[in-house]
Order: sequence, then structure tokens, then C-alpha cells
Amino acid sequence: MTSRHIPVFLALLAGLAPLRAQDVSEKELQAESDQHMRDELGVNDITAPSIAQILKDFSTFQPVSLDIIGENPRDAVFDNRLQTSLHFGSLVADGFMLTIAERPQDIQDVGRALIRQSRALGVSDRLTMRSKSLFEASDKGDWQAMREELIRTQSDVEKSMLDLRDEQMAHMISLGGWLRGFQLAANSASVKYTPERARILGRSEIMEYYLDRLSTLHPRLQKTEFVSTLNSKLKGLVNLATSAQNQTPTEEEVKKMRDLANEMEAIVLGTVDGEGKIITKTTTP
Repeated sequence: MTSRHIPVFLALLAGLAPLRAQDVSEKELQAESDQHMRDELGVNDITAPSIAQILKDFSTFQPVSLDIIGENPRDAVFDNRLQTSLHFGSLVADGFMLTIAERPQDIQDVGRALIRQSRALGVSDRLTMRSKSLFEASDKGDWQAMREELIRTQSDVEKSMLDLRDEQMAHMISLGGWLRGFQLAANSASVKYTPERARILGRSEIMEYYLDRLSTLHPRLQKTEFVSTLNSKLKGLVNLATSAQNQTPTEEEVKKMRDLANEMEAIVLGTVDGEGKIITKTTTP
């Protein structure tokens, strides 16, 4: 993998942390460095989406299905880093949506699941303080603080993956968060369709970004049934989003997006063998 594939959207999440006055100059220098890197790599806010902004957009799709969130096995153990990474991202999205629904106990359960998944990825050290802050915010009912801690949690784990030279799995954590948020949003929009909701779902540039991330996986992984099926269904989403030629997706197209997202998430949470062959799929609406 070349340097152009590094997910620089991680840098965009740094703005969530409060700064002291003496930190400003260092922050400015870092911002200039980050901007230089984005310019050199030809990356902008569209091609490298911020997971914080994505989840913020999806949080407007209320109410989301708590039944779908409940189907995400929080105690799941996967024997491969690819599914573990995708699952980690999906848990962050679930937690984010649960803060909107104001479900503090569920959020704490998600926080514990994130700790377990981070251990499976070998990057649990960064989550100690994050989990403590998340639980404290949950006890106080501070929903905004919980959302910020969840985003910082994902950012910290992605950074840890980069430190381990595991850029591909950092991409998959982000993809897992986007896909889960998209699935919940699409299911909500299919129940209560509005043109505004459809336009948010139809942002093909974000889908194309993650399609490109899948193409950066090792060739051996790309040939597996697991990845090739995800890739095919994501292409289907892109085709639906672009078929209207910049027009708002119809109610029927939104339902097709929902079905594809449900199928993709079922694969992500299902069982695959050591060769990446899909064995079982979880049940989705």
C-alpha cells in the first residue's frame, strides 16, 4: 500500500479535543502539516470523509430501529482482523445512535464491547481513558460528551492501527462505522421517506471512497467471497445513488439501498471460514 492510501480523515477528528491557550501554536503547525499532506495526496473532505460528520448526518434519521441495533452481537468474537475491524466501526455507530435515543445502559454495554474488540485488534491501551470518560458521561446523561468520546475512541483505535502499519484495517474500521450508520439511516428513511433524507443517503462520493478502500486490500483478501460480495453490493449502492443523475433518489431506490445495506451488514456480522467463504448470515429486516 502506498502513502496515498493513508486515511487522512483521522486528522479531521482532532478538532474534537479541547485545547489550552498554550497549545494553539502547536495546533496551528499541525494543521498546516495536515493540510500540506492533504494537498500532496490530492485528498479533500469529500474523498476522505470525516466519520464524525457522517454519523452526525445519519443521526438526523430518527427514530432508528433499536431492534436492528440489538441484532449486533456485542460479545461477538471473530477469528480474523477484517471482520473484527468492521465490527468495531459498527459498534461505534451503534453507540452514537444510542446517544440520540438516550439509552445509557446500552451505551455502556457498547463501551465494554469496544474494549473487547480493541483487545482483539491488539490496540486496547488507548481505550482505557476513553472508556472511563464514556462511562462517566453515561452516568451523568451527558449525551454530547458520549458522542464525542465515541468518535475519539474510533479515532484513537484507527491511529493505533496506523502505528502498527495496519492501514488497511484502519480503513475497515471507518467502513464499518459508515456502513452501520447508513444501514440504520436507510431503514429509517424507508419507513419515513423524505427528499432530504434521500439526498443524504444518495451521496455517491462517500460510497465511492469506501469502494476505493476495499480495492486497497491485499489481493488475496479481494479474491475471497467475503470481500468480493461486499464489493459487489457496495457497487450496487453506488449505481443506485448515481442512476438518478444528480436527482433525489426515489422512495423505491431508497428501499433498494436499505436492502443492500441490510445484506452487507448481515455478511459483516456473519460467519466465514479461513478462506473467506461465507458460511452463515445473520437475519436482517
